[in-house]
Parts: sequence; C-alpha cells; structure tokens
Amino acid sequence: MGLLAVLLAAAAVSMVVGSPTGRADARLEVFNATITSVTSTGIVVEGVEGELVARGRWVVVADVVKLCNWSVASSYVGEGAALVAAVAVRRDNSTMYVLVALRQGDVALLRPLLLRRAALAHRHTRIYMSVKGVLTSKGGNYMVLERGGRRVLAVVRGEWIKAGAGTVTWSDIQGEFRVGDEVRIFCHHVLLVRPRLSRILGFNAIVWGYSGAIIDLSSGTTLSRA
Repeated sequence: MGLLAVLLAAAAVSMVVGSPTGRADARLEVFNATITSVTSTGIVVEGVEGELVARGRWVVVADVVKLCNWSVASSYVGEGAALVAAVAVRRDNSTMYVLVALRQGDVALLRPLLLRRAALAHRHTRIYMSVKGVLTSKGGNYMVLERGGRRVLAVVRGEWIKAGAGTVTWSDIQGEFRVGDEVRIFCHHVLLVRPRLSRILGFNAIVWGYSGAIIDLSSGTTLSRA
C-alpha cells in the first residue's frame, strides 16, 4: 500500500476531537501565532490560554513526507512565528484548543484526518492524468511542482526504472531533477485541497499513484514505475 493510501486510511479512523458530552461548540480557526513552547503533548502560543493539544498521529512534510506520532513530529517545530490551524472546542465557560495543522518555514504538519476534511475533490482514473509544472523544491520521497501560482505535492517514494540505467530509487536520482526544471508527471490520483487550508499546507493538490512516468522535460531524465 502506498504512503498516501496509508495516510487516507489513517484519516478514516483518526479523531481530532473526541465526541464531547454535554453542550459544546467546535470550530476551525486559522491564525498567525508565535510559539513560545513545544511540549510532549502540544504547543503554547502567545495570546492563547493553555496548550494547543497535539497528541496523536501527524503527517510531516519536511525533508521527507512521513506519518509519525507527535513525539517525533514535535522535533520539527520550534519557538517562533508559525501559521496555525486549531479546533476551538467551547463548553460552558471554558475553551480547549486542539492543533490540527501547522506551517513553520518550509515545514508543514497536519493530522491525517485533515487530508479528508481539506479535500475539495478527489480525482482518480484507471488510465493517466498529466500534471506539469516547474520543480520548486524536493525531499527524500517527494517533489513540489508549481504552475500558474498553484503548487502540487507529488509523493515519489519506491523503486523506478530509469531509461538506460535500470532500477533506481528516488534517492538515487533526485539530484538529476533540479529546482527550476520543468517536470511532467503521469498519475492516477489527484487530491485538490480547499483554498483556506492550502495556505497553511503550502500546496493546492497532492498527486500519487504512478504506473506511468515522471519526465524531466529540461534534462530528459525519464522514470517509469518499477
């Protein structure tokens, strides 16, 4: 099962906030924040009383895309400015905040459930869809393409067949895909992200599911799924 399939499966069973008893009101808030402390259970930000609870599973987009517990995800977060999304749960005269997404510099964190909640549309085809854009950044198992001001996160883990070179992994050949190159991807899945949340995640869509090819139109490097 691919990474995105695992993440979406996790989304189906993840809970951001347990079903409260009694009367409660919960809503999503997105705001710029200054983190003053990162703990084993959450973060503390200026102007918000108490801790933004972060226990549970997280998707981290940093040097790689990974699914991990907060004990690992928290190591990617530090004190300072961040864009934060949190669910504010109000009951009686108290409010509890549950962290659901965070962007700090080039690092983005989101709860698996948000992949489902953030989806504007999921497009799937048994043949291929083509996505083309300029490579703006890359990591150990992903690249980010941009076109017309919109950014696409492409998960590219696993083994590939490089034309003229045989079986390789993304880590073997990612150096041949240079920032600024024009890249075309043939994929089976595109998940479009709602505009409000794309601002915090740093991308407008996620693509995965390759039995087609990835072609660097600038260098000529061509990969097909092994």
